[in-house]
Amino acid sequence: MTVKEFVEILKNPYVIGEEQAHELDHIVKEYPYFQAARVLQLKVLHSEGNYRYNKALKLAAAHVLDRSVLYEFMHSKAVVPDISALKQDLNEIKKAVQRQEAKENAEIVNVEYLPPEPFTIPQVPKSIFDEDIFSEKFIRQGDIESILVYKEEVHDVTPETERAQGKNVLGDRLDSISEWLKSISEDKSMQSSEYKDDNVAKKFHLIDKFLETNPKIEPVKDYSSNVNLANEVKTDPRQLMTETLAQVYVNQKKYKQAIQAYEILILKNPEKSAYFASQIQEIKNLQQQK
Repeated sequence: MTVKEFVEILKNPYVIGEEQAHELDHIVKEYPYFQAARVLQLKVLHSEGNYRYNKALKLAAAHVLDRSVLYEFMHSKAVVPDISALKQDLNEIKKAVQRQEAKENAEIVNVEYLPPEPFTIPQVPKSIFDEDIFSEKFIRQGDIESILVYKEEVHDVTPETERAQGKNVLGDRLDSISEWLKSISEDKSMQSSEYKDDNVAKKFHLIDKFLETNPKIEPVKDYSSNVNLANEVKTDPRQLMTETLAQVYVNQKKYKQAIQAYEILILKNPEKSAYFASQIQEIKNLQQQK
């Protein structure tokens, strides 16, 4: 239930629904001192004639500060809507609908008439082929026979000629490819042999150079360090300081060392600084008594 819905129900409790009534019960259980919700629940139970009304009335009377407000709210009447105002609103809505319909009808009447666009039938372009010039009667019979004979000769001769030419071309191509592969393999073998010879020559050159210089390998001198490792291993006495050691200083009446010990403990344990400060003050008192 939103705040807006709660305020509307508070203004007019008679418009509350069943689901909203359950939500109101949940609000009262969760917030028992919410006076508005409890009084509104009581009003709903009274209007429904619910058996829980008497118990809810006692609880509401105990939680409400001003019972006169509770009494006035319980005896308030339902708000009856003004029929005349509703009729006036309905008439205004009808008039607005009529004006809108009249406006739409006027727009339909004022539609401009657009004449249809002229439709033209596309004309088929006339052929420039003159049948009289290219008619069959101008083709002589002898020309037709000579054309047919030439076509048969070409058909008989062409396959054999093409096969022979294809073999020659293929043979030439195979010969050229084999020669090319052979030249590549020869170049590679020459390059690899040259590369091997160069590597061997470089290695021999390095060996000769090493023998010429004849370097001497000197033994490593014994290493001795002058660093005192004992100083590095020493532990900071502040790390070893404990409350027991400070108490031992006090028992031995070494008050100065005891005060220093407690000051170190204050730095190590700031949470016990008050206790250590009181111990320092007691040691100073012992010094004064001495």
